[in-house]
Amino acid sequence: MTGRLAINGGIPVRTAPWPAWPRSGAAERRALAEVLESGRWGLGGEAVPELEARFAALHGARYAIACCNGTMALQTALVAAGVQPGDEIVTSPYSFAATAHVARSLGAVPVFVDVEPGTHNLDPTLIDDAITERTTAILPVHIGGRPADMDRVNEIAARCGLRVVEDAAQAWLASWRGRGAGTLGDAGAFSFQSSKNLSAGEGGMVLTDDESTYRRAWSWHDCGRDPGGSRHAHADVGLNLRMAELQAALLLAALERLPAEQAIRRQAMDALAAGLAQLEGVKTPDRDERITTHGCHIFMVRLDESVLAADHGGDGDKRRDKRWIIEALRAEGIPAHPGYTTPLERGFPVCDRLCRTTIWIKQEVLLAGAAQMQDVVDAFAKVLATRRGR
Repeated sequence: MTGRLAINGGIPVRTAPWPAWPRSGAAERRALAEVLESGRWGLGGEAVPELEARFAALHGARYAIACCNGTMALQTALVAAGVQPGDEIVTSPYSFAATAHVARSLGAVPVFVDVEPGTHNLDPTLIDDAITERTTAILPVHIGGRPADMDRVNEIAARCGLRVVEDAAQAWLASWRGRGAGTLGDAGAFSFQSSKNLSAGEGGMVLTDDESTYRRAWSWHDCGRDPGGSRHAHADVGLNLRMAELQAALLLAALERLPAEQAIRRQAMDALAAGLAQLEGVKTPDRDERITTHGCHIFMVRLDESVLAADHGGDGDKRRDKRWIIEALRAEGIPAHPGYTTPLERGFPVCDRLCRTTIWIKQEVLLAGAAQMQDVVDAFAKVLATRRGR
């Protein structure tokens, strides 16, 4: 598709709205009313344990611990994995700041290695060189809902005697070789923040299959108590990181829709990948048959460096960056997102390049369905053709 760009006064590709997020309706109102009327808004309620049981079952995990937010869920998982002050944790620089912050909050040191260009995930071929005598854990990030290479991560961890904690903040219902995210290492942590595919505004969840890991996680998130023990016994140090009943009620209502919504997003991702693959100047994510289910939070579009350096319609400016392309796409009616523009630590060439060249198409756009992805493809085609001066 060619023509005058909407950013320059042309007709936009799309004027129809995209799905609003977060969603709410009668199910949420009913769930919240039940909690309000029960008088049990915290301890002693039924919504949190029900959510834990259902979320664990959906991912094939034995245990689940609901937390107040995703950051604290990840901290809880690291504590449960035995991370101590001074320990080093190998992780990815292409992630939200919380991935590093939780390590530092425990006095541990995040040690970054570069990522793979076609996945935006931790490059497992670089992990061995980052391991020292102080390394205790590997923290892969399933960025955008795409599982990291857990075969290689777990092989390295087993060989070196390390723990594996999954940052699965964006990976609800994702799976690797048929196993659910959060069950692929020693523990995994999820987020239910406002932008997430499963949202209560805030909230988090820790999954694990190991009983001792579960007990440590439970104790840390519940004031040092033992699961099933006395409310007045605090054998260990712990914080109050519990999820509130009102959060759990919202999540239980949303959980009813999640499988169907994820199926729509997956079909949209497939359509988007097929359409964008036909365009010159963009790259779509690498395929990996070991990923049996994608979490479908973000579709990552990589721009060629040549596109970023191209002359914009003959105006003589040869150094416009992806910010201009995003503005042009938004003017065409596509809510493109810049994603992470700064690595958690600089100096990693692949991550640096991805921060310059990656555009996100987020989950609420995907929720419009496969047929609507043609508008996204058409907008990219129009903007990129103009960038080349056609």
